[in-house]
Amino acid sequence: MRRVNPDFDAKNPTVSPPSEATDATVGAPRSGTQSVERAIAVLECFASSDRPLGLSEIARAVGLTPSTAHRLLRALIAAGYVEQDPTTEQYRLGMGIAVLGQRALEHSGYGLARPVLERLSAETGESASLGIRRGTEVVVIERTSGSAALRFDHPTGAEIAMHASAMGKVLLAFSTEAIETEADRLGRLEAFTDATITTTEALIAELVAVTSVGYATNHEERYAGVCGVAAPVRSSGGLAHASVGVQGPSVRLTPDRLSELAPLVVAAAKDVAALAVRV
Repeated sequence: MRRVNPDFDAKNPTVSPPSEATDATVGAPRSGTQSVERAIAVLECFASSDRPLGLSEIARAVGLTPSTAHRLLRALIAAGYVEQDPTTEQYRLGMGIAVLGQRALEHSGYGLARPVLERLSAETGESASLGIRRGTEVVVIERTSGSAALRFDHPTGAEIAMHASAMGKVLLAFSTEAIETEADRLGRLEAFTDATITTTEALIAELVAVTSVGYATNHEERYAGVCGVAAPVRSSGGLAHASVGVQGPSVRLTPDRLSELAPLVVAAAKDVAALAVRV
């Protein structure tokens, strides 16, 4: 599958010099599979952007000529998966994507998890999240807000590096692969704060500890001043296919407080597991 150009920064496209958009496959025979792969790549370039994108940005991100990217965008618009602003002529995801996402939640059973998260937020006073794995990141697919004025909310659709997230750590620790394999596959561990785990050895030690207690904590490892605790949503075989987390300001979520909240989070994750089918 054609991947989005790793040098492309959708939030600040001027940072990365444009690559030569000449279609790596110009001259190669066309196929239905190739068109599908290209269309998926176009959709994926919106995932890392919090704003609409122009045609040239999209073409550069997926390594296609503007004419090819434009043709794919017209097809995606016709299907309702992309929309174009008539004034700026920029593109954004269409509501057809939201409909598919909602259907996916319903089919998986995760769409039934919101009452569980609401109860968890009421019990803890903090914001709660449900996340699934996407590559090396956790994607938040549902969330509820805490009752305090000072709180931290992960927006739905937020992507969080797994090594710097309590939700990510439990997904790694209770994966189908060995902990060492999962840690190695992450490659370079980006430092987001002074507390971020940045070595494979330290991450492996952390994940081993997670498997022994059944939950993970995050002490300002992704965002300064924000801590959290998460537990795995596990299949009957014990493997994690999602995670439930609680997060909030470090002034409230001290290490002792996280330990107090852990059983509530573990119980909520078990309740979600009972609702969701294995995906």
